[in-house]
Formats: sequence, C-alpha cells, structure tokens
Amino acid sequence: MRQHRVGHAVHLDLDGLVHPAGGCAGPGVRETPFLRALERFVESLNSHARLTPDGVSVAASRIRSALVVQERMAFLRPPSSPALDAPVFITGMPGSGAALLHNLLAEHPGVDAPTLWELLDPAAAAASPDERRALIALGRARTSAGARATAGRAVGRFREATRPGSCHWLLANAFHSPVLAMPYRVPGYADWLERQDLVPAYAFHRSQLQAVSHRTGGGTLVLRDPFHAPHLRDLLRVYPRARVIRLHRDPADLLAATAGISWSQRAAWSFAGDPADVGPEWAARLERYFAASEQARTALDDGSVLDLRHAEVTGDTDKTLRRVAEFIGLPMAPSVEANMLELARGAAVAARGARHFEPEEFGLSRRRLGFRFAQYRSAFGV
Repeated sequence: MRQHRVGHAVHLDLDGLVHPAGGCAGPGVRETPFLRALERFVESLNSHARLTPDGVSVAASRIRSALVVQERMAFLRPPSSPALDAPVFITGMPGSGAALLHNLLAEHPGVDAPTLWELLDPAAAAASPDERRALIALGRARTSAGARATAGRAVGRFREATRPGSCHWLLANAFHSPVLAMPYRVPGYADWLERQDLVPAYAFHRSQLQAVSHRTGGGTLVLRDPFHAPHLRDLLRVYPRARVIRLHRDPADLLAATAGISWSQRAAWSFAGDPADVGPEWAARLERYFAASEQARTALDDGSVLDLRHAEVTGDTDKTLRRVAEFIGLPMAPSVEANMLELARGAAVAARGARHFEPEEFGLSRRRLGFRFAQYRSAFGV
C-alpha cells in the first residue's frame, strides 16, 4: 500500500486498498455495492483523521479485512436458519448498560449470542481448530488494544474475544457503521452515513449472521449495536419479526462514556487528540441520534420494542431479567437466574473500582447537558 504524507499525517491510498499490489481486485471487491461508502470513509480519514503511521496501518488492515469478508461472502451460501426469523437486538449508547444486559442474557442456555471472534470472520463457516484459534487470537489483539486505550476507566468491562460481541462488526464490513467514527475523526463520512438508507447494509448483515448462526448453532439470537436505534425502520425491513430492547440513561453519562472511548482510541492512532473537540462533536451526534431514534420508533409496533433504563438493569436486576425473559419468550430457571445475578454482581464491583469519564473532561457541563437533553430525560425518566 502506498502511503502519502501531508505534514505529520499519513494518508491511505484507496486504490492500493481495493487493488492490492497494483493488480486487479477480485470480483467480490470490484462489484461490491459498498464501494461508495468505502470511498467516503477513506476520503474522510485522509481529510480529517490525521492518522499516524501506525494508525494508517491499523485502518488499512481493518479495511482489507472487510473487503476480504465481502469477497468471501459473495461465494458462500449457508443454509437458512430459523433463528434469523425473530432475532433480538439490544441497542444503547456506551454506558447505557446494553453490553451488561447482552452478557447477562448470554448466560441463558436458550440464547445464542455470537462472540467477538465469531463475528470477526463470518465467512469462516467451517473453520478448522487452527483457524478458530487464529480468530480468537485476533479478537484478543483487538480487545487488548481497546483495553489499553481506556485502562482504569469504567468502560469495556465485557470487551473479550470469547464474550458476546457487538454486531456493528457486520455493518462495518459494509462500511456502513457509525462505530467507525469512534476511533477516527471522520465528520464527512459520519454526516453522510446519517442520511443513507441502511437496508442494503442490513441485508449484508443478515447474510453474514446467517453464516455465523450456521456455524454456532441454535437458540434465540441476541445481538447488540449502540447505533441500531436511529435505523430501526431499515433494520425491521430486513428482520421484520425482530424484537428490540432499547437502553436509556442520563445523556450526560452516555456522552461522557462515548466521548471517552472515542478520544482514547483516537489518541492511540492519530495526531488529532484534543478532548475538547471530541465532546461537542459527540454531543451534536447524540442529539441527532435521539431525534432519529424516536422518529424511527413511532413506525414500530409497541409489542416489538422494550425500553429499559440503566438503573433497572443495574439496580433491580432480577426483576428486569424476568421482564426481559418474558419479552423474548425465554423460560427462566432459578439456576440460570442465579448465574446471571452473580455475573451482574461482579460487574457492579468492577464498576465501583474504576474511574468514570465525566463530561467536564471534554469541555462540557453536566448541568447544561441536563437542559439540552431535558426532553429525552423526561420521556424516559433518566
């Protein structure tokens, strides 16, 4: 891959990514319907991200991995799985309790919650033991990098290769995930993505999930992504019988966690590391996120969406788990509930011992955020 230097930053070469070693891209890459999204992403990386040489290498590696998945999926025809007919999607911004709830539900024997390593290469439908070990090692390398960036902070408690992963990886393989704006300053790409129809990307999400489900086995599919909520209409067009659980918390806490993760990751890979820039950026995005989420919610059947508050998951866990189990249609045995509650207690102890991100670290006032997001706080009692 050719690298172009502008000042201290190093730029990605789109042609070198799509046509490695100056050759022709394979048919899966050349005909990808997501090439425009990749162009937008790389253009925004080069314009605003100010990547370090290491940052370029990491970004290029992940882009190539996504292109390989696209190409491999074009030739893969996994059998259909009944589990895809009615999956459960958990959505909530970092700090909302979505990851905690996802991991608690994964303790249930009737739940299939694909792990991070399983989501990294959905096309590995018949992975050998050596391939599985390699994928687990890759997952551990990625989670370790994230853990180093936010060391000592109350985020990423369940960021492990063998724990339930976020299905944003599947949308990122189509270059249609807002999560790509977390480790990189890519305002042009992120603003463009907010206006896009995500149905094609969710269709690709489904085909990848079909391959993962075929590999991992049965059970009620439970997945999560912090950014599903604004795109529920598109998601439900691809998964019409899906059920959705939305997690809510004081926006000041959500914003602090999101900005904290974003700033920590960006500082590791770029020269653009001013926390005072990250806070206002994510405050504006969170404002639009809430507005789009409520607009999308109005078109959905009440029976397909369950709204929960962070305090319910962390403070009234047993009652909330029974409520969620009833919503999903899972029987709740005492032994299963005991395992879930034990995991929740461990998470609570870890959270108390960690330092939380605060809005003031990013040039924001908790009090002013309270006024700014007063309507959302009132609507969900947060």
